Amino acid sequence: MMNRKRVLAMLAAVILMVVAGAVWYQTQTVSAKSTKIRRTILLSFKPEATEAQIQELMKDTRKNIAPMKGVHGLFIGKQTNPKAAVWQVGISMDFDDEASLKAYRTNEEHRQNHNKYIDLISGSQITDIRDE
Repeated sequence: MMNRKRVLAMLAAVILMVVAGAVWYQTQTVSAKSTKIRRTILLSFKPEATEAQIQELMKDTRKNIAPMKGVHGLFIGKQTNPKAAVWQVGISMDFDDEASLKAYRTNEEHRQNHNKYIDLISGSQITDIRDE
């Protein structure tokens, strides 16, 4: 009988330690801040910008940004919300961290691509959102 009580007490102690460890692990993963940053760019174009030029801009942007280290989830496309029709094209991408975002901003090919199309763009809206 004493042996059985001892085994049950040890089992209860092990279960308690496992539960406490799981709770501790959950609090550690939930409270850890993410380093990820999502950049969203909205573009409007001058009336003289042709559909072919806009398509070329989207193609070149994808070709330039997609292979960059630390960039994920690249999404480029036409606006579908009629209430926000002023913005004709949207670009969204995720960066692993601040260093990846900085590398993107200073990338020479990206700068050249930007300069190639800047005369077609009448306005832009850029947001950088840190994942919390």
